[in-house]
Amino acid sequence: MSGQEHTDVYANHPDEYYPGIRQRSRPGQAPREEIYDKTKDAYGNTVTDKPANRAILASQRRRLEHESKLKAQRTSKARSHGGAGSRSGKGRNTIWSYIPIILFIPLLSSFLTQTYTFGLSQYYLPTLRRFWNETPLNPYRPTMRGFTPQELGFYDGLHDDRPVYLAIDGTVFDVSANRRIYGKGGSYNMMAGRDASRAFTTGCFETHLTHDTRGLNEGELASLRHWKDFFTNHEKYHKVGYVSNPPLTDEDPIPPPCRAADSESESASGPHGKAGSQAHVEHAPGEAAAKRGRHKPGPVTQ
Repeated sequence: MSGQEHTDVYANHPDEYYPGIRQRSRPGQAPREEIYDKTKDAYGNTVTDKPANRAILASQRRRLEHESKLKAQRTSKARSHGGAGSRSGKGRNTIWSYIPIILFIPLLSSFLTQTYTFGLSQYYLPTLRRFWNETPLNPYRPTMRGFTPQELGFYDGLHDDRPVYLAIDGTVFDVSANRRIYGKGGSYNMMAGRDASRAFTTGCFETHLTHDTRGLNEGELASLRHWKDFFTNHEKYHKVGYVSNPPLTDEDPIPPPCRAADSESESASGPHGKAGSQAHVEHAPGEAAAKRGRHKPGPVTQ
């Protein structure tokens, strides 16, 4: 018989037998042995109620009673604070520990870069502002309005009691913050109250004040996207809606090129090549700069 098969703890194992070994006695078989009742300890185990066990059983009961009282006190305290008082207190302690760091970072940025954001606000603030103005999470977000060309013309900057709007590539922007530029008497008032997308790319403010961008090359279309991004991300301007420009057909002529290029070539090859002949030449504002591949002159920011 192996040791694993020997389960009777009151009988000696055959391998442990030697002459004169004392045989184990079962409970109640020893002379004058007292028999005790069975009981349960604090954890549900069955034990005998003998004097040696009573102190241990009493200690277990006292410990469980103490733990039960502590648990009841914690539950009562949590209920009196609304259930989340202890957690919110820990959260407040954590937040307060970070406040000195939060205050120190802008001060350090102001000392090093004279800005509170290490000069990064120009990169992320326009995006955040645009998101906040368009997200449904903002209960005060502006409602995008639809304009006809005639309705947009009411906001041409000639009336002080109305905002100043201009459109580029169908998107309407409020540029009232620079009324001295786009308002009455401003140097770029001709751009207000209309969609003059073509003039933004060619610089021809006499004949190209139209939304017609047909025939523009890739560089000019890139310039148009540049100006649209400029107004979209500007800190003073904001989008207010869209204009429904009339559709263009094949019967509508494409606006002719600005006359500045032809005029300059005529003045250079005119009689005797004198510069005085240029006095009679009509130049579209900004056409020379546009021909050199620059985006300016165009709507200024200040």
